[in-house]
Amino acid sequence: MFNIFRKNEYEIISIKIKNKNYKITEKLNKKEFKKFIKLGSKKQKEYLKKLIEGISGTDYFAQVFGYTFGFEDLPQFNYILSVSEDNYNLSVAGKDEYFGFRCDYLLSENVFCLSLRTKEENEKEHVELKNILGQASKQVLNAYEKNTMKYETTKKAKKLHDEMISTDYLNEFSYDKMKKNPMRVI
Repeated sequence: MFNIFRKNEYEIISIKIKNKNYKITEKLNKKEFKKFIKLGSKKQKEYLKKLIEGISGTDYFAQVFGYTFGFEDLPQFNYILSVSEDNYNLSVAGKDEYFGFRCDYLLSENVFCLSLRTKEENEKEHVELKNILGQASKQVLNAYEKNTMKYETTKKAKKLHDEMISTDYLNEFSYDKMKKNPMRVI
């Protein structure tokens, strides 16, 4: 029998992203972050690895330009935590069928920022990648082109974006009782 109360794919993913974002930003709030930045580089990495692995239940955690990690129940999204002297940025980016979706949390402004990439931004990034790789890495570029979408934000990314800006999300996460995490939509 058809269940009218069954949540669709976008609602389920939206809830998972919101919950994970909330858990990370609650554990790494301004007070905790002030303690964190006083730690040495090695201790910071250990702290973040323990925090993320505790939330995610996986050991997928690496430091590149920031700290990258993922969650087993959200394999179509990459998380990046970029830490600077007295601030951090948490980014969630869609890949594959959610290409173009992005949700950022900015500690300095205490705000979640949702955005969808434009076709122009995707094409510009592709051109920049081509320039970086150059002729020497033509095989890598060809493999990249075969495995990526048409450099357009996907329909699923757009639907998820719409779900994330729902009234429930704004009420629950952006304008909760303490008016903590406001949200911007770009």
